[in-house]
Amino acid sequence: MRRLQLIELQDLPRFPTVWRNLLTDFIGWYATAFRPYRLVAQVLAEALRSAGTTHIVDLCAGGGGPLLDLKPALDRALGTRVSVTLTDKYPNLDAFQLAASRFPGDIHFAPESVDATTVRATLTGFRTLFTSFHHFPPEQARAILADAVQNRQGIGVFEFTERRPLVWALPLLFTPALVWCVTPWIRPLTWRRLLWTYVVPVVPLATAFDGLVSVLRSYSVDELRALACGLDGSGYGWQTGSVRSSGASRVTYAIGVPAT
Repeated sequence: MRRLQLIELQDLPRFPTVWRNLLTDFIGWYATAFRPYRLVAQVLAEALRSAGTTHIVDLCAGGGGPLLDLKPALDRALGTRVSVTLTDKYPNLDAFQLAASRFPGDIHFAPESVDATTVRATLTGFRTLFTSFHHFPPEQARAILADAVQNRQGIGVFEFTERRPLVWALPLLFTPALVWCVTPWIRPLTWRRLLWTYVVPVVPLATAFDGLVSVLRSYSVDELRALACGLDGSGYGWQTGSVRSSGASRVTYAIGVPAT
């Protein structure tokens, strides 16, 4: 099926910050509990090695869950401690601070809004986007890749959602129930989380809705390759593909690395 450029609730500028943060907290929990990106570690480690850096600038980080899960494996693969700067257009500062406390000295964050299409020059390092590239229409998605090329920074785009409704139908159907069941284990456990999950079920329903939209507007490997087409000048090389994820799902990726 063709890609649909729909709108997720958390993309809306007027979507309340408290709701957006609660959604990203759940996505971060999911990334840590189910580890959909676990087989990406070797691919990302090789990209970091090729780019000659051990510092990652995570764009559209949400709660930072995927990189927090991958960091120990990256440290082992590279034989050194990988450092990370978490950024987002709508930064979830509570989640960023929690992440920084988990890996003291290795995890940092930008407290201000960071636009993935025009990253400021002071944020240097290998750029990553996990579970977020599908948010951008093709012209903005290409702008994200082009900005990395222009600034001679490596970039890796990783998505565990695909446009395969039959694979995702059951997980999406049971998403509200999953949110209700696991909320007591998501930190920080606040009265706002309990209110908007159990009393007024904004978080379970919004998570299921945004999950469906994510599936319908995910980029295929061929589409990722097309977005990167023409951005390979000056020794900047691209690699696209997929690796196995949870169950029948796969992680699609596009990686660009400048010649060192």
